[in-house]
Amino acid sequence: MKRSTIHYSYLVHSRTIISLFTIIIAAAMMSLSSCNPEAKAVSGQRVTINIEPKITSSGFLNVRFSTNTEAYYHIGILPVAETPDLSNSTNAKSFMALMLDQAYADYLYWRSGLLMEGTPYVAEFASHSLQYGTVDYSFTLLTPDTDYLIYAFPVNVSANKPDGRLFLQRVSTSKTSAYEDMQFIYRVRGYWDYIYPTSSSGSILADAPWGGATRDSLWLRELGEYASVHAYFSELFSAYQLFQANDLLHFGIYVHNNDGFGDGSSDTFFEEGHTYYTALALMDGYLSQKASAIYKFTWHGEQTQLLFDSSQRLTTDW
Repeated sequence: MKRSTIHYSYLVHSRTIISLFTIIIAAAMMSLSSCNPEAKAVSGQRVTINIEPKITSSGFLNVRFSTNTEAYYHIGILPVAETPDLSNSTNAKSFMALMLDQAYADYLYWRSGLLMEGTPYVAEFASHSLQYGTVDYSFTLLTPDTDYLIYAFPVNVSANKPDGRLFLQRVSTSKTSAYEDMQFIYRVRGYWDYIYPTSSSGSILADAPWGGATRDSLWLRELGEYASVHAYFSELFSAYQLFQANDLLHFGIYVHNNDGFGDGSSDTFFEEGHTYYTALALMDGYLSQKASAIYKFTWHGEQTQLLFDSSQRLTTDW
């Protein structure tokens, strides 16, 4: 009788432990699910992607993407003139597969570069190259007065394949920029420099893309290829557009450390007694002399404190 009682108590205790363990595991899985987008992501015909242009200018579009349910999706833009007939379902499926393949190839190129540099943690394809939830995205370095087709489609991240409908939105860029009055305030404090893109009234412009670069005057003169510093920077910014250097563009206020490393966008290293040129330009359609500036200064070490506005733009050749 005693053994039976002990045995029964053991079974009850064991079942209680198992039940508690099951509850703990279930709670943990629910917690992981709430933190992991892939656990909630849905693909297939149930996903609807809304494409809503928010800002339309001559060289960029700001677009809001949203879905009716949790889902990963791929987005992109093409000139209408370069887009196949996507009203045919077969063409649409082929198009989605091609665009996703190109995105994955770009990701592998980016990933391999980081791994070769010894980067310990590299984002997965889904988190790096796909969108999730509601996203405001800017397409930059577009051609003015041109018809574009914005596209989006759900992706099954487990199979890395398109999974669902192709969503399209046609939009046209304007002939002229909506940000022609952009000006640049430029500050140098020791190794750091600060760029403030503003309107003519002095308010910060955070929506429009701009490009910038700093060059040592000695390096420019050694090139011996340009009649003026303006000619060099004009060609440089034109190359941004030609080669679609979207990763070199900025929005809003930007701060950079000119210690030879910075943030990867520039390897400028300020040296005492050297003279530098910093060029800044609105990258919205065709380059505008009005919405650009070149500032010339000599760096005098970490005690350097300089502040420039549009009235101090370089007007001479050198």
